[in-house]
Amino acid sequence: MEYHDINLLLKLPTLRLLRAQNAPMLLGFLHQTFKREHKVAIPEGQLKAGLNAYLDELREKDPLAYPKTAAEYLADWCDEGHGFLRRYYGNDANEPLFELTTGSEKALFWLDSLQEARFVGTESRLESIFTGLNEILKYASADPDERIRRLQNEADEIRAEIDRIRATGAVTSFSPVQINERYAQVLATARELLSDFRQVEENFKRIAREIAERQTQPGVTKGAIVGHLLDSHDALRESEQGQSFFAFWNLLLSLDRQQQFQEQVEQVVGLAALSSDHRGDQLLRRLISHLLRQGEKVVESHQRMSTNLRRVLDTAHLNERRQVGELLQAIRNAALKLRDAPPADGDFFNIEDFPDVFSAMSRPLWQAPASVSLTGKIENDEDEIGFDELRRFRNLPQIRLDELRRNVATCLEREPTVTLQQVLDFFPPRHGMMEVAGYVIVAAGEPHHYIGDDTQVLELPPSGRRWRVPRVLFCKA
Repeated sequence: MEYHDINLLLKLPTLRLLRAQNAPMLLGFLHQTFKREHKVAIPEGQLKAGLNAYLDELREKDPLAYPKTAAEYLADWCDEGHGFLRRYYGNDANEPLFELTTGSEKALFWLDSLQEARFVGTESRLESIFTGLNEILKYASADPDERIRRLQNEADEIRAEIDRIRATGAVTSFSPVQINERYAQVLATARELLSDFRQVEENFKRIAREIAERQTQPGVTKGAIVGHLLDSHDALRESEQGQSFFAFWNLLLSLDRQQQFQEQVEQVVGLAALSSDHRGDQLLRRLISHLLRQGEKVVESHQRMSTNLRRVLDTAHLNERRQVGELLQAIRNAALKLRDAPPADGDFFNIEDFPDVFSAMSRPLWQAPASVSLTGKIENDEDEIGFDELRRFRNLPQIRLDELRRNVATCLEREPTVTLQQVLDFFPPRHGMMEVAGYVIVAAGEPHHYIGDDTQVLELPPSGRRWRVPRVLFCKA
């Protein structure tokens, strides 16, 4: 890094936080409030009460150390000169919410990495390097012969290990040190993953700001705004970070992977060799819910891009209407000036092409079509619905969407997010696939729900038939 690069880095919020006058108080409070409790956003009243209690404890040792009130400190930490906290209103919040900024996340993560560990894990990290390189080589090639050769080698190694265990009865297992070392590495990766979400959200917000700034440029058109949004949207999805996030989001919404993860965590926590400190850490047990909340904020930022687009287009449309109104007013004023002395010629102006006018009266009225009677057998091609199948649609059950919405609301009273499979487990469908389609319609009709691009397989009782449907995540408004 050059001198100017370092000079710019020293002005980032992360280093401003570390160099702040009250850095020990500020960092200690943020870590205790957000990181220790694994909270994403905290209401203003709760955060202010916690800061008052925290300041009272510090003032017992030095009454003159922190003269400002909790409200004044929070206001300072949110201003542009500091940028340690972000203050905003949620969709259904009655009071402002506070969350850590990207700079604060990085500062707390860096301080946490500075804590002296009782031992430094080296064997597990070297093993993870070997595993990562092997995984890259395994999936980097699209050659079928190469993949088959690697799979055969793995199968040979597995068979050799099975034969060795049967012959000797000895099984290689991890020691307590190896178990705790690997578990600590998993915890560190989970904390780093949660910290990185703030940067992903910042990137989405940056694109939304670019849209708003582009709207303020002179001579901007609606087509240019739409094109910029679509280009930004595609660029974000195709970027390395965008591809990684949306692949992560689809993986996170997999109910099978969620259940497998929770089962594995409980099994590892139940190991007698695991230390008491690691067993008491609740991060992995709550990781799925934390990741869902963090991911929902990123998805909401993505959805706000569409909202900003609609707002910008509405503004552009109003500007066009105002310009047309001003032009019409100018024509009226010019006509009034010529009212007493109109032009002598009757054709003092010409219109080359008179615009077509489309109104409600220009459309033909609806007329009932003539009935058609068919004789003989109706043949249908393969994979098409026949006449008998069409008749069965008359006996389809009536799906009540209001009832389905109440079912979803009941499930969301317990959890902030639920999958379609969880709703069906709690409220078994009485009308089969038609009811599942109703839940998809409910999710599509409300913007705070999420419908993924991929699909999942559902097995519906009592027939046990399997259906492939879009992956749906219901979220609280």
